[in-house]
Amino acid sequence: MSRLRENKPTADVLMTSMRAMGYSFESAIADIIDNSISAHAHEVILHFPVDPSECYVAICDNGYGMTKSELFDAMKYGSEAKRTGRSDDDLGRFGLGLKAASLSQCRKLTVISKKDGKVSAYIWDLDVIEEKRDWYVVECAAKQISEIRFADYLDNLDSGTVVLWENFDLMEKSTGNVYGALSTHMTETSDYLSLIFHRFLNRNDKSAVRIKINNFQLEGFDPFLENHNKTNIRREIKIMIPDSEGKDQAVYVQPYILPFQKDLSPEDKKRSGGIENYRSKQGFYIYRNERLIVWGTWFNRHRDELTKYARIRVDIPNTLDDIWGIDIKKQSATIPPSIRKRLTKAVDDAMDRSVQKQTYRGRVAKVDEDMDYVWDRVSLREGLFTYRINRDSKVFDLIKEKINEDALPYLDMLLEEIESNIPFQQIYIDKSQNVIDEEVTEERKADVEAKADVMVKLALGAGAADVNGVIDRLFLSEPFSNFPELKDTLKEHYNGKSGKS
Repeated sequence: MSRLRENKPTADVLMTSMRAMGYSFESAIADIIDNSISAHAHEVILHFPVDPSECYVAICDNGYGMTKSELFDAMKYGSEAKRTGRSDDDLGRFGLGLKAASLSQCRKLTVISKKDGKVSAYIWDLDVIEEKRDWYVVECAAKQISEIRFADYLDNLDSGTVVLWENFDLMEKSTGNVYGALSTHMTETSDYLSLIFHRFLNRNDKSAVRIKINNFQLEGFDPFLENHNKTNIRREIKIMIPDSEGKDQAVYVQPYILPFQKDLSPEDKKRSGGIENYRSKQGFYIYRNERLIVWGTWFNRHRDELTKYARIRVDIPNTLDDIWGIDIKKQSATIPPSIRKRLTKAVDDAMDRSVQKQTYRGRVAKVDEDMDYVWDRVSLREGLFTYRINRDSKVFDLIKEKINEDALPYLDMLLEEIESNIPFQQIYIDKSQNVIDEEVTEERKADVEAKADVMVKLALGAGAADVNGVIDRLFLSEPFSNFPELKDTLKEHYNGKSGKS
């Protein structure tokens, strides 16, 4: 006859293994601030060390705080509060973030909290856990609490919480210099939080949240530049989808088309998180209760040069966490099949506008409309021209197929710099003096033939049936069109292999 047997996990083994859940330093800090915002804090102050001999990180807030029993429960792995009650604006997920995020970075976690005028504190210390091999949390007496770093932050508050990290063993092993590593993390954390919580930081009402790092107040990075007069804000779409209990929940989709880089002031570039992000972070921005979860991705949709000004803001409630696959770290999400088509329509609309915006900048002037040139001569306003590398060429398509999606924006940055720094004057001088080597060598011819062979093989591998048609279309593109004699050579080669006439 079957029976139930308790099978508790070994404390030190489980806690040590959970340290490897994949939190970055910045995402761990953000997870703690989630708790502060959920506790309706209006101020969060992060303290980093200013003395190399003292290595710590403290996150202090003026939120609702916790009683002694509430704090004890909050220190539990899988807090009971997450099962018994959860507000609509709660940024938490599984009741693990405080512990898992903190201990992923340090061995000693201290939490001090004040509510109803009473202060309490508990400590998770991995040294104690490894010694006792059981789930022993340290309960601090009143005298001990007064001696803990930053406990005095709570003295003049009605309520609030202090989270203190100490003993950065993993950081010590990986860098050998905890103070230096924390200094680097402080800068990276500033930028990360400015983006993740930008909607809280940029509010103009009493619900705004101030986040400071060593008393330096953060400003929110706005990836949509909503207040810029040349930002095109498209119509918001409301999509209703059922949650896991069958109750309809609202998802809001807001497309934006951003201004051209030339229309940005230095302040605009700063507010948007820097020009690199402006160039590369196109795509979806997924928010859960206005907290940014995932950004700068098309979720495997096609992206190219012409979509780089499109940003799609998607707002989801915490009631859809399981539908969207929000993970413990709140760093990933997946688009549920039930709304994929409707999101696709919103994206296509935004992308169309982005394409229109890009192509409006100038019209491509081609000698032969059927020809696929490497360089495009682009007609600008007032009779001016410039030259751009053709991002729609067959060669460029091949490159895009072989490059990781995350690397494409950086390739685009390189091409833009090449286009912006063409040495027109020196080319003109060299050309007038006939010192440019324009001889077509056998080596160059062989190189082009090899590239043509690769392109044909790829087309055939993708399912093309008419090899002659593939070759004919290929030789409407540069550089292959410059070597027409190679067309017959390739046809003879492939027709000989395939037996086609």
